[in-house]
Amino acid sequence: MPTPPSGPDPADFRFAPSDRLVERDPTATGDFADEDDARAFTEDSAVRLARAQLILEAHGTHGLLVVVEGMDAAGKDEAIHHVMGAVDPGSARSHSFASMSDDEAHHDYLRRASIALPARGEVAVFNRSYYGQVVGDRVSPEFLDQQNLPDEVRAGAEDGSLWADRLRQIRDFERYLSENGIQVVKLFFHVSKEEQRRRLIERIERPEKRWDFGRADIEKREQWEGFLEAYEVALRETTADHAPWYVIPSDQKWYGRAAAAAVVLDALGGLHDDFPEPDDDQRELLDWGRQQLEADG
Repeated sequence: MPTPPSGPDPADFRFAPSDRLVERDPTATGDFADEDDARAFTEDSAVRLARAQLILEAHGTHGLLVVVEGMDAAGKDEAIHHVMGAVDPGSARSHSFASMSDDEAHHDYLRRASIALPARGEVAVFNRSYYGQVVGDRVSPEFLDQQNLPDEVRAGAEDGSLWADRLRQIRDFERYLSENGIQVVKLFFHVSKEEQRRRLIERIERPEKRWDFGRADIEKREQWEGFLEAYEVALRETTADHAPWYVIPSDQKWYGRAAAAAVVLDALGGLHDDFPEPDDDQRELLDWGRQQLEADG
């Protein structure tokens, strides 16, 4: 069996507080010889991720939360499917966060994320997340009218204090998770405006994709600069060693998937080196079980 090509270095995608999104190249394709090499790496990574997830479950002391954000048509859904497809669905869950329901709007904005967090030994993927409350709400503050906020909180959208407070709350939330054994890794799928235009046209033209096209796709595109600025502020203000942001070049879907696989595998593999060694009680149980089964044969 041929050796899979070595993959991208996750450090290449790490976003620092001093970085700018506009300086990141969404068309990058790294050092792969071609698309086939990238696909081979992604497929091999999926197998390695499945093993790493099983090791995570065996230890049962940590969880992994993967937050996925990006512009519309950035390839988030497909990347999640390709990267996490081989992981045991019993211990890995994906949650999509759309607009708040009426019930969710009567609670704090982090509640719906809190109840979807991974347990120890589990992986959870958030397809969009609580970052919508510092990105989408910031670009379109009329969404705040649906959230039943106190007047003094709602007023903070005008002077910027609401966004500063929410960014602080998110930092505190992610630090809390880290200090309780939940590793947080955040991926921003970075697509160019021209590539998004091409993908939206494809969404209109292909029968199997038309159902996923809506007026909001065009309306959000018209606010491109506002979304990009809001995302940059969110990334710069919340990236940290315990909850890093990675900017994934996504104009070429095959490279975006490979880059995402490299980052998630690095995060998951960093939690445990291997399966836990049995303690004395477990060794005694294993010996007893073997004796029973051998005698039964």
